[in-house]
Amino acid sequence: MDEKTKKDKLSEIFESDLLGLLAVNEPKTAPVSPQDSRLIDSFQEISDFYETNQRCPELGDDIGEYRLASRLAAIKKDPKKVKILLPYDYYNLLESEETKSVSVEELIRDDPLGLLDGDDEADSIYTLSHVKPSERLRPDYIAHRKVCKDFDLYEEAFQRIHDDLEYGRRRLVEFKEGDLHEGCYYVLRGVVLYLEQNLAVKQEIEYKSGAKIRREGRTRCIFDNGTESSMLYRSLGKALKLDGFCISDLIEQTDGPVSIDSSDVQNGYIYVVRSLSRAPQIRSIRNLYKIGYCSGDVTMRIKNAVHEPTYLMSDVEIVLTARCYNLDVPYLEASIHSFFSNVNIYFEVRDDEGIMHYPKEWFTVPLNIIEEAIPLVVDKRIDSYRYDKNLQMIIQKGTSE
Repeated sequence: MDEKTKKDKLSEIFESDLLGLLAVNEPKTAPVSPQDSRLIDSFQEISDFYETNQRCPELGDDIGEYRLASRLAAIKKDPKKVKILLPYDYYNLLESEETKSVSVEELIRDDPLGLLDGDDEADSIYTLSHVKPSERLRPDYIAHRKVCKDFDLYEEAFQRIHDDLEYGRRRLVEFKEGDLHEGCYYVLRGVVLYLEQNLAVKQEIEYKSGAKIRREGRTRCIFDNGTESSMLYRSLGKALKLDGFCISDLIEQTDGPVSIDSSDVQNGYIYVVRSLSRAPQIRSIRNLYKIGYCSGDVTMRIKNAVHEPTYLMSDVEIVLTARCYNLDVPYLEASIHSFFSNVNIYFEVRDDEGIMHYPKEWFTVPLNIIEEAIPLVVDKRIDSYRYDKNLQMIIQKGTSE
């Protein structure tokens, strides 16, 4: 096909675009009319139904759903309403036979610039590993993905980010609304992404409650598996809020050991032990540790463990000790136990005299996580973090919490 024929074919495609689906519009600077605003609000109810149920409303016995299904069907039959609502159709709810008047095969075949390349190769960016998938993420969050042709420009930076996370030079921070910034890194469903470009602009949107300013537009996101996406700004924000994190800036590291002088008062030790019990119900629990505190020698403290309910009436093995200086002991114990409260294991144990006891200092948490938490307790920074038992990671809380 020669260039003239291609141009004629493209002209024919745009001329047959009765609904203006291929038109590039400048962002609206004026608020929508009250009539259009009511239409947008009514369509938002349909979008909300889709977000909640992951499907379009259907005609049936439910009166509310029947009303939404009828409304959607009526909108689809009105090209003027479809055109007004297209900028707000984040889930392709308005797609119908009427909007498919242009042959998809024809568009792809006559696409000399490769603008309509498919993105099937990128499906792997949402394959999860060790992360519980969020059932609320929607199809529009995973659209517009394709292989990143210039990924070599970003690969080294991604490797540094992974190294920083592994060695504690950066942390995962809870994502809050307004945290999207160009040049920053995030984790979405277990995949690191770089927000390379943000094309969203502020627009005034008229609602029943009044006009609101919000950002609308697309982004360019680079993923660490060599793919990229042009996700909508608001869709990216929603996705990160539902199942994502910010990656912090580099954390300042102290050089060398902390000096201790004669003015420092040693309060004792935080210690971590594991049970050597042969009871199946105890041996079967992975990463089971007791986190305790003692003012003297830890070895002496556990000497009679086999006779003490707090140690489950069995011998224990010391796996970690941390010497503490100038600390408030009640704060120390309460903080670390509260921090791991969501993985606290309660036992019922009878002592040698048959009296029932309920030791509460046992937790199911990896040892390296306990090691990471202790300095936060000692520095009295633990309240700014939380433990995510699903990710098995310490997460920095959002600034607004």
